[in-house]
Amino acid sequence: MIANTPLNAPVWRVVATRNPPIRIFELVVPPESPEAHDALVDLEIAFSPHYNQLKLMEAGLPRTEWVHGPGAGYIMAPFVYRTPGRFSDGRAGVFYAGLEEVTALREVAYHRAQFLAKTDQAPMFLDEALLTARIEGSFTDIRGARDSHPHLYAKDTAQYAPAQAWAAGLRATGTDGILYGSVRWPEGSCAAVFHPKVVRNCRMAKVLRFWWDGGKVTPVP
Repeated sequence: MIANTPLNAPVWRVVATRNPPIRIFELVVPPESPEAHDALVDLEIAFSPHYNQLKLMEAGLPRTEWVHGPGAGYIMAPFVYRTPGRFSDGRAGVFYAGLEEVTALREVAYHRAQFLAKTDQAPMFLDEALLTARIEGSFTDIRGARDSHPHLYAKDTAQYAPAQAWAAGLRATGTDGILYGSVRWPEGSCAAVFHPKVVRNCRMAKVLRFWWDGGKVTPVP
């Protein structure tokens, strides 16, 4: 069953510590004058190392949807550096998060292992940051549709195309994102957030360490 669900809840997201927040969004806080704000943003973009990515993002995400202030760099990062995932082919940004901390850990462990295996990496430690935030909005809820809509729950990342196409059409309906059951941790749930302003109070909760043994990624106690 697919339903529309209002949600105001905490979420967790894991990111690599080598990817710090994009400070332009931390430093440039909109003043009262929209014109002055745009001038400040243009100045920051002109001298930012993220120039190309920011211009690319701006083409698909109006400035009215950007967020600023403490924690905004973490929120905006997946919209600046857009990568393919379950609900986007890479042309639109998505802020993925777990509705439980353990779900976020299991999801990132799976995807890190997939990447490291494909690139034939030797055993190593991985330093990650656990982010905590709150999301508030109206979401398309497919947590009860795992059996009726199996194409949205493909386990193989190479089979994401049907879910990506479905999500692309869904964006036009005005939904704030998707709530879905975690594929990597069936006891948990995830959120795929389409709009930065849905995410509030994002901050780093703690630093994590994972171990890649050549076959799988596991958290280090």
